[in-house]
Amino acid sequence: MTRTGPAEIVAVLLSLIALAVQLWRYDVVQDDAYITYVYARNLADGLGLVFNPGERVEGFTNFLWTLLLVPPHWLDLDAVLVSRAFAVAATIGVILLCWRLGRRFGGETRTGLWSTLAPLLLGANGALAFWTLSGLETALFVLTVTAGAAHYLWHGQRLLPATGGLFAIAAIARPEGAFFFGLTILHRTACGLLERIALPRLISELIRGGLPVFAFLGPLLLFRFLYYGYLVPNTFYAKTGVALTYLDHGLRYTEKFLVDYGLLGTGLIAPVLLLRRAPERFSYLALLLLSNAAYVILVGGDTLAENRLFLPVLPLMCLCLQEGAFTLWQQYPNRAVRLAISVLCVGAVVWTTTGSHGSLTHAVQAAAAHNDRLHNFVNYLEEEGLEPELLASTAVGIPRYHTNAIVLDLVGLTDTTIAHHPRSLPGIRDDHILRNYEIEYSLDRAPDLFLFIAGERPSTPAERALFLSRRFRRQYYTTYIEDRRPLLVRRHPAPAVKEQLFPDGAFIESYAQAIGEMDRGNEAAALALFEQSRRQAPHDFAGASDWIGRIHYRQQRFKAAIDALTEAVHRDDHTVMAHAYLAILEAENGRADRSLVLSERAVALAPRSQFCRYARGRCLVLAERWTEAVEELVRALHLVGSQSTGTIITGTGTRDTAAMIVDTLYLLGQAHVALGDVERARTAWVEALRGDPSHRGARLQLDRISGKR
Repeated sequence: MTRTGPAEIVAVLLSLIALAVQLWRYDVVQDDAYITYVYARNLADGLGLVFNPGERVEGFTNFLWTLLLVPPHWLDLDAVLVSRAFAVAATIGVILLCWRLGRRFGGETRTGLWSTLAPLLLGANGALAFWTLSGLETALFVLTVTAGAAHYLWHGQRLLPATGGLFAIAAIARPEGAFFFGLTILHRTACGLLERIALPRLISELIRGGLPVFAFLGPLLLFRFLYYGYLVPNTFYAKTGVALTYLDHGLRYTEKFLVDYGLLGTGLIAPVLLLRRAPERFSYLALLLLSNAAYVILVGGDTLAENRLFLPVLPLMCLCLQEGAFTLWQQYPNRAVRLAISVLCVGAVVWTTTGSHGSLTHAVQAAAAHNDRLHNFVNYLEEEGLEPELLASTAVGIPRYHTNAIVLDLVGLTDTTIAHHPRSLPGIRDDHILRNYEIEYSLDRAPDLFLFIAGERPSTPAERALFLSRRFRRQYYTTYIEDRRPLLVRRHPAPAVKEQLFPDGAFIESYAQAIGEMDRGNEAAALALFEQSRRQAPHDFAGASDWIGRIHYRQQRFKAAIDALTEAVHRDDHTVMAHAYLAILEAENGRADRSLVLSERAVALAPRSQFCRYARGRCLVLAERWTEAVEELVRALHLVGSQSTGTIITGTGTRDTAAMIVDTLYLLGQAHVALGDVERARTAWVEALRGDPSHRGARLQLDRISGKR
């Protein structure tokens, strides 16, 4: 093997620097990591390896990673920070291991610099960095799979006990490690037969190589069966199935990986093209890469973004690309050709660094926003002094880790009944990988709260299917953590309702699609879909009428708005925004008493809604109840200031927070003047003009109190 030269060392250091840059760019923790933290903490606290106390469900697929995070909880360390430190160390190990394996491939014939293309590709890979800091086991799994494959290749494609030991660790890190070990056994068997190794000798080698796997996995499987009742994790049942949905998701997932990092498929076929150079070595790499791609397609890819399921074979793919480039370099000594090869290699590194930046940035922002919504919910519970006994959601990690509530996972990742005995309902599309649900079972458990993480749009089949239940429609109503973040709360006292499932979910599919159109700003399409939903819906479903009224209000069709909003309140007297908008309309029409009743009801149902407080304050101003108006308007401003900024959903499309603040300040100024506090009125109107210099009302009022005409 050639000696390590300065240029090679510099290139490896550059790969580590590139990794550091990518880690900085794509720094976010996944909510699913908190599921692991919950299991580790509960084990450390003596509650067992469970998610909810007393419920033995294996809702995780990273046994080794979970055990590694138990000591930090014993020592009262930050488990999130420790898990990320472990993962960074593992990723650095992957890059260095890939470099050393590439040098082994080169033997005595190559310059050392040619062993650094694969490390550079890994260091530049944003998905690897993204998942390194996710809090999950991905980096550890990549390291163990790469180490097992490297050991097999280093020793001439022989299955030694150490090889099996490394794959055993991979299998404990994630169950798919057993899949990669099975492929290794398959490859060694085929090679042994082709080499005409004596069958007893080959069997002996396979047994010795497989003993560590059986020694580790045997006790784990026994523990799993005795403790949880199943041989595979519960998540397997919750996520997998036989349907075209999975195939479609899997193909699109694979296509994205090949575009992002596979050089349009070159990465997967590179080992096939290199078979003539070293058949045993590259047939093994081809088997791992292509089998993993087939597996990903069949299981439907991943519910989480950015190529996670391809990362275990990513180092091996980068090695194949490196060997392919070096082979071409050797075969074509022409300077122009070699220059072109060098440019292509540099281009591959640059593309790896920048090609998926937009997608990764979006994934980071989406994950951060997702986490922010969950932390916001946790803060809401703390601030309001709420201690729900049971919370139901499709996002369960952060709520369970940061509260004492029992959490029901509506898609069954941490619930055996939903995972093993799902019940689909007519009209609900199964267009999501997490498509399992059991509505009657979920409602029988009587959750105190339902949290829809996507907002007012029910996104998963489990969320949409809830609306087919008469119990759900009549026992729960939508309040607001803040205007963009609804929460479904159990009514107290909850009325006794005999269950009856609506026979067709078409109405809720139209409703969910309509809210999606609202999010995209397409009000005309949304209105048509809401009208369709209203015609299809049961008589006690108010959502479509509510939104129709909000759209008409936004478009200044006030008579139509009143009709639709009144219908919404008639269908369900807990429809928050219908009360708030009707209150404003009634106040503008001079019916002060009616507006005050409606606005008081809206605030009672959703006390943290900025819009409801604003509507109440506006009605009080029009009723000339100035002191109460000041209190409500100040409260509205306080809620806007204490909660997230940006745009808020008021049901009439999106209303800019700044515009709402300006109108609130203008009304506040009017109330202060009526109370004789001119200076506070001046301050309010000056602030309103800062927010909107063209606000004519605030300008006129300031001129008036300044004695100007």
